[in-house]
Amino acid sequence: MDTYDIAVVGCGPVGLTLARLLSAKGLRVAAIDPNRIVCHHPRATHLDDESMRTLQTLGAADLEQRFLRQAGWTLQLPDGTPFLQFAHARDESGQGWRTDYQFHQPDFESRLRGLLASDPNVDLWFGWSVTEIAQDADAVYLTVTDRNQVKTVKAAYAVGSDGANSFVRHLMGSEVEDLEGTQRSLIVDIHPFEHPPALPVDSGFILCQGKRPITYVPIFPPMLRFEFMLLDGDDAAALERPQAVYDALSRWIEPGSYRIMRADTYEWHARLVHGWRSGRLFLAGDAAHEMPPMLGQGMCSGLRDAANLAWKLAAVVRGVGSDSLLDTYESERAPHVRPYIAESARQANLIESFGIGDTHPELGEPQTLEPLRPPLGPGLSGEPGRLCPQPRAADGTRLDDVTGYNFVVVGKQAVSAEIAELWRRLDVAVVVDAGPAVEARLAANSATAAIIRPDRYAFALAADTAELETATKELARQMAVRA
Repeated sequence: MDTYDIAVVGCGPVGLTLARLLSAKGLRVAAIDPNRIVCHHPRATHLDDESMRTLQTLGAADLEQRFLRQAGWTLQLPDGTPFLQFAHARDESGQGWRTDYQFHQPDFESRLRGLLASDPNVDLWFGWSVTEIAQDADAVYLTVTDRNQVKTVKAAYAVGSDGANSFVRHLMGSEVEDLEGTQRSLIVDIHPFEHPPALPVDSGFILCQGKRPITYVPIFPPMLRFEFMLLDGDDAAALERPQAVYDALSRWIEPGSYRIMRADTYEWHARLVHGWRSGRLFLAGDAAHEMPPMLGQGMCSGLRDAANLAWKLAAVVRGVGSDSLLDTYESERAPHVRPYIAESARQANLIESFGIGDTHPELGEPQTLEPLRPPLGPGLSGEPGRLCPQPRAADGTRLDDVTGYNFVVVGKQAVSAEIAELWRRLDVAVVVDAGPAVEARLAANSATAAIIRPDRYAFALAADTAELETATKELARQMAVRA
């Protein structure tokens, strides 16, 4: 029997990220996925600045060179006239990265798989399918198969990041809430031999034409995506045929000037699972929540799941925190992801109404999009659970490169030996001089120091040394850490 600290079931972007973060905390990980190689057509195409911080933590920040910096998008009338325009900020955000990127998922996954392949804490079970899961008070037991081979993987905990049709979720019997955003789309990905002059290079649009609204998204040069929203009565099988694809794209690009990489129908849902934990089993990513693609936050939300859960699992497995810490995973993440699901569903339904109606808002000046940043739900926090910025030092170094995937204390404070010992046990990285941006942020909140969690969300702000020591003791109390 192969024994691990954590078994990750399903290794798309979320599972790969989770495995890497768990390894960063020193845990032994089984990364299990039925696909020997990555799926060669893109699925997710967008990530944000918070996701880039996660990639930075994984040691994959250089992937940004293979991401398209998205400039914005427009909503257009059937003749192509824009009636609503949005621009993405072109400058680096407070997170230390651009707010919006488009990317090619097979390249993304290939890089993360390669990082895990050279990671001594991770074993790759690629090509293996989980067929049974059992658990007792001490461990989880997973039956995995590869052709004629059958083995058992034992782990302290297992996480199902196995997608919208999650086997782990089905086994757990979790309730699924429908937030009413179901849509069908014909997804067509193409590889043009030259970029079509009629299509923008770094921005997308939604053509709100009658019957079948069309979304255009550049992925990463030269790849492009078109999503045709299907309405009741549309024959998906007929629309997936090559001649139908050529006809649908002929407005912008001639047949024979591109390769069709994908042409199939996908049904989007707006769903939130209730019950992300069952004993030693957990859910993450699409297994725990689904949303239409309008905000581009599906994969981003899954990466937040991984960043929230990994350090908590590590604390419990290593005996630093109590098992009850793991209950804060869903209590924090579910309220955080709900606004993304609700807003993406609202926008999807709005686009559908534009497609079948004849009224549209008046054209105005382009609007700059502000990232949606809801707070965490109740859990391990003395603050509202807001995402903290990542400033640069005077030499250009980003804060996370100094601190790693750890608790962080920023600010000039001399604390007692008792507090210093708690920081040691919690793997706290102390940054005495985090730079003027952090100092300005602290001053704006009448604070001289802050405790930041490994997932980059605030735990506490402190006005002085006494408040910092009190906050540290409260953190230790909530995690059941003894001095």
